[in-house]
Amino acid sequence: MFKKLTFLILSGPTKEYIDPVRYISNESSGKMGLALAEYAVKKGHRVIFISGEVKKYPAQVKLVKVTTALEMFKESKFSLQKADIVISAAAVADYRLAKFQKHKIKKSGNSTLLWLKNNPDIVKYCGKNKSNKVVAGFALETQNLLANAKLKLQSKNLDLIVANGRDSFGSDKTTVYMIKSDSIVEIKNRSKKFIAGKIINETVKIFENIKSLKNNA
Repeated sequence: MFKKLTFLILSGPTKEYIDPVRYISNESSGKMGLALAEYAVKKGHRVIFISGEVKKYPAQVKLVKVTTALEMFKESKFSLQKADIVISAAAVADYRLAKFQKHKIKKSGNSTLLWLKNNPDIVKYCGKNKSNKVVAGFALETQNLLANAKLKLQSKNLDLIVANGRDSFGSDKTTVYMIKSDSIVEIKNRSKKFIAGKIINETVKIFENIKSLKNNA
């Protein structure tokens, strides 16, 4: 039994600033990331917690606060080598402004076009560079939930993906599907604390299996 592991948990929303007073973001509350970190700490594990701005952060973790997706990506790359298990529950903006405006954009008679560029795919980077680590992610979808989540599981080289719907934003209870390459488990209308426990326990189980296979090879 591997009693003490290091978790890298990504949580909360990112903000992509348009100008000094406006930004692109989302409704992530960070409640799932908080629940994951608290459960991992409760079980005696170490936690590196990289988070966008939220109302509450977990105690007894190494806390790294970030704002943008690029900042989260930089900190994740730095901490990846220290982790045994990575869980990305963050709602990372897919796009950022191609050019940040140094001053507030003034209203005018003409529409202002905002040109966007892709942000790095953090969980995909972790999946592609995981070696013997376990990497888990989340898939929030508004259509074709299971099909889209399965595609992400494969394309991002993840060990586990947790699929949920739009109603999970900000809620204390939700329904999720824990998906691996060979199984799907539905957890229906349970608290995020309960779901977090299931996710932590499952990732630890996957980690133990990987280590056992490596030792027996």
